[in-house]
Amino acid sequence: MQKISRFTLSLLAVAFIAFVLPLAAIAGDNALTITGTVVEVQKYGNLTVDIKPKALYDAGFALGDVLNVTIGGNVLKIPFCTSYSDVDTGSLVVRDDQKNNLLVVAINMGNFSTKYNAKVGDTLTFGLAEKAGYLSEYLIRQLKRTNVRSDYAADSIFANFRSIATTGIKPGLVYRSSNPINNEIGRAAYADALAQAVGIKTVLNLSDSEADIQKYLAAPGFKSNYYKSLYEAGKVKALNMGVDLTAPEFGAKLAEGLRFLIQNDGPYLLHCTEGKDRAGFVSAVLESLMGARLQEVVADYMMSYENYYGVKKGTDQYTAIANSNIVTSLTTAMSGLPKGTDISGMPLAKFAQWYLQSIGLSSDEIAALKVKLSASAVLKAPNVTGTVTQIEKYGHALSDITIADFNALGFKFGDMVTVVFNNGFVLEAPYLDGYYVNNGDPLVRAYPGQTNIAVCINYGKLNVVAQVDVGSKFTIMLSRPGAYLTQYEIRRLVRSNKREDYTSDEVFANFRNIALGGIAKGVLYRSSSPIDNQLGRAAFADRLIKEAGVRTIVNLSDSADNMKNYLAAKDFASPYYAALAGSNQVIFLNMNLAFASDEFRANVIKGLVFMAEHDGPYLVHCTEGKDRTGFFAALVEALMGASKDEIVEDYMQSYIDYYGVKKGTDQYTLISQDVLGMLKVIAGTNDLDKADLAAGAKSYLLQGGMKAEQIEALKAKLSTPIAASDASPAGTLISAIFNAMRHQSREVFVS
Repeated sequence: MQKISRFTLSLLAVAFIAFVLPLAAIAGDNALTITGTVVEVQKYGNLTVDIKPKALYDAGFALGDVLNVTIGGNVLKIPFCTSYSDVDTGSLVVRDDQKNNLLVVAINMGNFSTKYNAKVGDTLTFGLAEKAGYLSEYLIRQLKRTNVRSDYAADSIFANFRSIATTGIKPGLVYRSSNPINNEIGRAAYADALAQAVGIKTVLNLSDSEADIQKYLAAPGFKSNYYKSLYEAGKVKALNMGVDLTAPEFGAKLAEGLRFLIQNDGPYLLHCTEGKDRAGFVSAVLESLMGARLQEVVADYMMSYENYYGVKKGTDQYTAIANSNIVTSLTTAMSGLPKGTDISGMPLAKFAQWYLQSIGLSSDEIAALKVKLSASAVLKAPNVTGTVTQIEKYGHALSDITIADFNALGFKFGDMVTVVFNNGFVLEAPYLDGYYVNNGDPLVRAYPGQTNIAVCINYGKLNVVAQVDVGSKFTIMLSRPGAYLTQYEIRRLVRSNKREDYTSDEVFANFRNIALGGIAKGVLYRSSSPIDNQLGRAAFADRLIKEAGVRTIVNLSDSADNMKNYLAAKDFASPYYAALAGSNQVIFLNMNLAFASDEFRANVIKGLVFMAEHDGPYLVHCTEGKDRTGFFAALVEALMGASKDEIVEDYMQSYIDYYGVKKGTDQYTLISQDVLGMLKVIAGTNDLDKADLAAGAKSYLLQGGMKAEQIEALKAKLSTPIAASDASPAGTLISAIFNAMRHQSREVFVS
């Protein structure tokens, strides 16, 4: 009986193990293997297995691992992924079908069952071939990018164009970029323009052959004329390099290219197709040779992933991509060490020298290369170096260069200038005395009344885009004299701040009722600031909103602290606004100008929710009531069913009011591109002629976190006419406000 009991217990133990670790076994090499059975051959020959993906995760396998998959007499090395697109066409994949909770073994665009004679009932085993062996490729394939310029913050980000700025190589000497002549990814013209802006003299083309270049030159729509001029002058070396960094052919061609670099003058440009992999490795070798630390090399390499895919520094994804790509390449291909060796404290310069010798460069050639790479920046004249002294409220970088000194060097309004920051960021921008550029475009600003120039992005945060801060250094050089002069003359706007120069108080204060689409008349108003008197309009706007019976205000430009300062000012003359603020009828949003940012959208939604929770009539304003107010108004108008043309006309009324811009002129058309850019953000499309603006505006708000019921409440408020008694100063709320005005001083506003 005791023997039977022990036997029974043994069976129970086996059954328990089989239940807890279904079909798992320990192989002879101590690697855990999982065994399963084919339960279905899908339509296109993909196999599904009777075990779930969780079994692989429980066994310690992870996405990006390479697995040994045994079926029949075949032992296959297959990456573990989630999608067919995670591998190339014709390649094998073990797939975690997350939607259906299935484990699938397949060939992308192929028939696994037919190729390997697999059928229902066959046994498969899964074991680990290489931990994280496919992780880099897997992570890259999760990354999404577009080839549309408007989806990127700057031309240089779109073109992956930058100056190498690591230890030993001065900014402004060696640049890297995507391909300036092959327009496969739509960036050629942008890279070419930047190459011209910085004055590139010598190019190492790592990706193309002479025949390729001839084909690009003859292609319809070819626009890379600067590159063409360099090629025709014999200053482009076509190397036609492969992507196998360890191949003898790769090294031989690189040596040929570096000899070409030695024989020619800078500035130099290195590029392949994307400027990411081949250009990344070659840049890394040169940076290492000149004394850069590993973290510098990695940061420069990973900038391509930031530019193309928005990969964030400090994330697991960033680290994994860096380790699987450039760190591994430097370890194995450049240093000749086993994969996984920690090279963080090793002398990369010595390894780089060894590598260059191994591909055929002599000691004298390497010494000559180092002389070329250690030269000073090669800049167009005139040029000047400056330092960022302040990051302004909207992200503009104020400098220590005075406007007077800048002009004395020969820079003139309407010139195109190029800025190269010491971190390698590059931009070409017009030099102007106002924001006379399209939304999102850069400018070098010499604002009237200020003493120093600033580098800016109109409606964008230059400090974020360029990754600069106080203390950052940069160089500005003249790239194209007078190239923006026509645009400058068209867009240059001059206004008076004297009331007598305007036809009415409403025009002077840029005050008007918005009654477009489904917005009821007398419900929503916009104006210049009724409290910030820097334009001399505050008291006029305050009186107009009082007459309109405004009860709720969305202040886009100021903070609560700003309000306290206005109240304390000697020229403060806006008691109606002060009373509304004291009754908590004003929301202060203190918004920047970057209307395409998530931060901007979040603040807009705060304002709209505030409106939905309070009664009208409403006022929305910023400082001039033109830009931030223009976006806010365009959004609300679109939501309420206004047409594109109606929205453009309302936006442009501010330019008519302030500057006398005439409808139908080139100036009017050019400036109206600003609001069309706003509408593209609101609608989520560049094709405004086919866009459903109302649906786009609703989607914009929902994606920003506004609730559907809040949107409907807002629409109800805006579409409902306000009874005369409610809008009158005799109404209950307004009476309370006037009582507050009579009994309180400027301290009526309490934070």
